[in-house]
Amino acid sequence: MPTTRDELLAAAAEVFDRDGYARATIDEVCDRAGVTKGALYGHFSSKKALALAVLERQAREWARIRERLQRVHRSPLQVLVDFGYAVNRDRAVVQRLLFQAPLCDDAAQHHVARWTATVLDLLRHAENRGELRAGVDLAGCADGVVSALVGVHLMAMAVDVPDDAVAEVWRTWLPGVAKPPVYAALRIAPR
Repeated sequence: MPTTRDELLAAAAEVFDRDGYARATIDEVCDRAGVTKGALYGHFSSKKALALAVLERQAREWARIRERLQRVHRSPLQVLVDFGYAVNRDRAVVQRLLFQAPLCDDAAQHHVARWTATVLDLLRHAENRGELRAGVDLAGCADGVVSALVGVHLMAMAVDVPDDAVAEVWRTWLPGVAKPPVYAALRIAPR
């Protein structure tokens, strides 16, 4: 059963996604969640604290998705591909909070560093399993993948991007780092 805090976070995510951080109001979040301002302030000290909690909630969800994918796939590169699609599907509120809001200075660097650490960890697992070409710069690849995926997200905020934009990142990047038989076995398209 969802708690008041859970309901506030879900309502805030919807309001931030719809209105952006600057235009979103505490009143709208409270109305959406069906609670009073006192209930909100019992859990969050400010709109900024609420927004940061929405981002943390999403980060925890993405960690659960990664864990589930690791149970399903043997290949860390397939986990990375599928994880990229999962993050892309859930990106709207994260985009609006990290890259359009005044709180981006505080939060974006932290979250991008987390994403990069996740990608680097998966690349290390792929290297240990023998999936990568010799001499791959793991840190450079992790930075490049995150930069490309963030770029897709930023472009999506400005213009319509094709549905296969994330697939294009994988089709462009993976052949240079994965051994050919490994790349051939990967499913690049989303599920």
